[in-house]
Amino acid sequence: MPLGYRDTVALRVLHVSTYAGNGGAGRAASSLHQAMVDEGVESRMLTASGTRFRITSELDRRMWSLQRSPRVTWRSPARFGCLTAQQINASAADVVNLHWVTDGFLSVEQIGRITKPIVWTMHDMWPFTGTEHYTFTGSRTEAHPHEDGQPPRWVEGYTRDNRPGDESGWDLDRWTWERKRRSWVRPPHLIPVSSWLGGLAGQSALARNWPTTVIPNVMPIQTFAPQDKSEVRRQLGLPASTSLIAFTASAGIGDDRKGWRHLRDALHVVRRRFPDVCVIVIGPHHDHDDPGIDIPIHWQGEIQDDARMAQLIAAADVVAVPSEMDNLPMTACEAQTAGRPVVAFDVGGLPDIVTHLTTGYLARAYDVTDLADGLSQALDEARTGARWGAAARTNAQSRWSAAAVVDQYLRVYEQAVSGFGGDRGR
Repeated sequence: MPLGYRDTVALRVLHVSTYAGNGGAGRAASSLHQAMVDEGVESRMLTASGTRFRITSELDRRMWSLQRSPRVTWRSPARFGCLTAQQINASAADVVNLHWVTDGFLSVEQIGRITKPIVWTMHDMWPFTGTEHYTFTGSRTEAHPHEDGQPPRWVEGYTRDNRPGDESGWDLDRWTWERKRRSWVRPPHLIPVSSWLGGLAGQSALARNWPTTVIPNVMPIQTFAPQDKSEVRRQLGLPASTSLIAFTASAGIGDDRKGWRHLRDALHVVRRRFPDVCVIVIGPHHDHDDPGIDIPIHWQGEIQDDARMAQLIAAADVVAVPSEMDNLPMTACEAQTAGRPVVAFDVGGLPDIVTHLTTGYLARAYDVTDLADGLSQALDEARTGARWGAAARTNAQSRWSAAAVVDQYLRVYEQAVSGFGGDRGR
């Protein structure tokens, strides 16, 4: 049903996202675009494809080696891109909604040459950092970013003097941050999808004065609806009566930020109470072998189909999201929408998703014992009443439905268009 606010707003929207089906950010962008179409908004979506994109992606990734750093994180110099501002400016869109646009899709300079109002849905920290999509590791929590006495570079600006002493080679982070500072003369309207990320943007040297509105991801409520666990397991060929935990990492279990090693260690503790426990792992197959675990794993590979993802989540008793750092992970939102409790560390945007002991369990950051206790409580609760899952579904319907999210976006779009003037071109 059309939203009441839409009666006063008729805007053409262009969503720009490197990916549509892979990774949480791409799936979130696609879901928002589809929700807008369903709600009667004139919305289009541009994504990356083709030979030119494969070339620019490879060139951008090769630049990583120019900077040597012990901090392992996804990086985007965004020097090369297959999409141009000219293509975006030639569209009929009234407002451009950027999402995750790097990996050889849209360069820093081309973003600065867009001559239309920009609203930027932030799926990570990249819009205000150097090359880094996340700058924190397990040794430094988001709650205490200054705990070693030095503010992060993204807080005070990337200078020659504040480069970490354990880095060498070209300071790619500083070079990229300076390009952003010079190129983005007219600031976009930021939409961080979690209050945590909004808070970080407000601390940053680059974006602290940019207009910012926190809006969560939209969830396809009908697709991720509760399903009968026994029937779904039968359809998927999964064991009918075991304690089943789901875990997702779009880059595989080797992506340290997603916390597989924490889950692996916690499972050994969980097995003492639930000897039959096993795990569904959703993600690439390239790193199947983990000698540190002897618990049965049902490998599912990469999933780009929402209906299939919904089935796998519905088959689980609980979804584990032990990320060392995350914004508003789609897996956690999907699990809650499907009526499954989430067990996660109390970091990043996860408190925006999970209400402790009501829709899941928030363990102390990086505390494997507490994580194991949370998983055990969630498995026990799922067997004895499933109240956490029911509460999760109710919360998701009220906060993440199209009716709740699209209207908030339209208000931001109207602000961005009405406050836009002059020429962004350079």
